[in-house]
Amino acid sequence: MTNEVKKYRFFNPWVPKKYRKGINGKKILVLGASYYCNKITCPYFQDCTNVDKKDSSFFDALCPQYTTANRFLHDEPTYTTGETPAYTRFARLLMPFIESDENIWDYLAFTNYVQFFVPFNKDVDGNLRYGKTLPSYLSERDFLAFIETLQELKPDIVISWGTTTLSRIREDNEYVSKQDIEECYNKTKGYYCRMNIPKIEHTIFLFNCYHPSSPDWYSCFDDAAKYMKELLNLNSAT
Repeated sequence: MTNEVKKYRFFNPWVPKKYRKGINGKKILVLGASYYCNKITCPYFQDCTNVDKKDSSFFDALCPQYTTANRFLHDEPTYTTGETPAYTRFARLLMPFIESDENIWDYLAFTNYVQFFVPFNKDVDGNLRYGKTLPSYLSERDFLAFIETLQELKPDIVISWGTTTLSRIREDNEYVSKQDIEECYNKTKGYYCRMNIPKIEHTIFLFNCYHPSSPDWYSCFDDAAKYMKELLNLNSAT
């Protein structure tokens, strides 16, 4: 098995069985920032996580951590979605819209924006710490891969985590009008606006919230919940 051929995309999104059913009838894609690798002893680590090349695809079927489990790097969204505390924190935002005994990740598609594995960094004591997605890690390829995923999954709502990727996917996004950006700030405190993507007949709403790993996630949670409820309760996302 090899990676599905896409012109720009490396990571295949997690798409659960209930994605098409949606939440309140709306298909939702969650967009994180990036995947991190902490396997610094791996012989491929330096090249696979090279922040200048920005391309892990050569190691798709070579990563020792994955080949032993008959896995491929490109399917990382399927292997890890829902596993870390960030996913649990985020789930709280949408749990009111499903039954209490259900798993929210049975409904949500997920992928990350950056299309290569970002390296963990070391602190001043030489210990590995959780990586951070820096603006310099982003490339135009990531945006084009994002558009490919939208055209494939045709979500009604995209929920974007964090602020690092926000400039390109909202303010500098040619598929979001200046009027929509103005209305986003004036009417929804910057939480959501509209996108009109080629090859998709309906309008997609772009919802931005702080990353669930950020301290701001907690301080701004009530606002995020308010505007998410407002968006999900619209008669249509078109």
